[in-house]
Amino acid sequence: MIDVVFWISAVLILYHHLGYPIALRAIAARLSRRSVRSDPELAVPPEVTIIIPAHNEEAVIAAKIRNLAMLDYPRGRLSVVLALDGCTDGTAAIARGLLGEIDGLNLQIVEYPSNIGKVAVLNDQIARVASGIVALSDTSSLLDPDALIRAVRHFGLPSVGVVCPTYALIRPGSEGERAYWDYQTRVKAAEGAVGAPMGAHGAFYLFRRELWEPLEQDTINDDFILPMRIVQRGYDAVYDPQIVATELETSTARQDFRRRIRIGAGNLQQVLRVGGLANPMRPGVAFVFLSGKALRAFIPFLLLINAASLPFLAVQEGGIYLYALASEVFVGLTALAGYFGVPRTLPRQARWAAYFLQGHVAGFIGALILLGGLRGHAWKLSAAAKAKA
Repeated sequence: MIDVVFWISAVLILYHHLGYPIALRAIAARLSRRSVRSDPELAVPPEVTIIIPAHNEEAVIAAKIRNLAMLDYPRGRLSVVLALDGCTDGTAAIARGLLGEIDGLNLQIVEYPSNIGKVAVLNDQIARVASGIVALSDTSSLLDPDALIRAVRHFGLPSVGVVCPTYALIRPGSEGERAYWDYQTRVKAAEGAVGAPMGAHGAFYLFRRELWEPLEQDTINDDFILPMRIVQRGYDAVYDPQIVATELETSTARQDFRRRIRIGAGNLQQVLRVGGLANPMRPGVAFVFLSGKALRAFIPFLLLINAASLPFLAVQEGGIYLYALASEVFVGLTALAGYFGVPRTLPRQARWAAYFLQGHVAGFIGALILLGGLRGHAWKLSAAAKAKA
């Protein structure tokens, strides 16, 4: 019985990390050769409202506002809402001081007297939007001047409900983080070709206002639940690698670990809330959801089961299980060396292994927190804000 549990967990782990990415890229390459996407030209650019929720972002807010002022989009068709959620630093004063500096940008500053949380801010502000397209963006991410022009073209097709740009780090916090986001960029591009990119990134994404549904207050990964509910209703999500949101801040190892705990809890929550993505009537979407995000929520548990069963099998059966145990110990020690060692003195593979192991440990902790009854969550502070906290 133990050997059956071991092999089931091993197959699922290997499929998620190796089999699925290989199959995904192969299918995406074949589909890309068969179809060439052509979005219709828009005679009149749609009205767009960019909502930027912020909490204690004085270190980056000036750069963000100046970046928005440089967007190449008709000023009469663009509105920006800066929603300050109970800020206790100089964010509001800096933002108001820039109103006279920026030229022609329709910027509205909304201040909430107390910190009500990101999800509550989003629900309140999106409900007030009158434009057909809503864009959400983080304060610490900068956009290329043509980002909006490129993005709204996709909405020329009525079937498109969400547009997801790519995400780039200006300075990765570690070699593992750089490799992770490079991998995620490739995966999302392939997911978009096969079915739909699994989730957007809060740095910047757009959707049709009419398709929005209010989020539950305890929503963890809002940038997954919100766009994927639109996809769940039958609309397309487009991943456009030509539109880039660049993250200015560099997170520390501790901040990155906390972020990944949050994502781990969110992964399990979103499986329960957008399970309709597994609808076999949309096989491409179902494939990427079940093989990617849904299975990933359970990988930490499968790793634990696999690691716990292997020593028993190695003692009882020997042979291949003994070699597997030795390999597992080697990978674990390599990961620990990559985590505790001096990054520049260790091979790149060791740093990748460390980031891989750390991610699944964080995912396991996050899942346990959710199963333990998580209700609501604190605002995800920027690196600059955390450093001052």
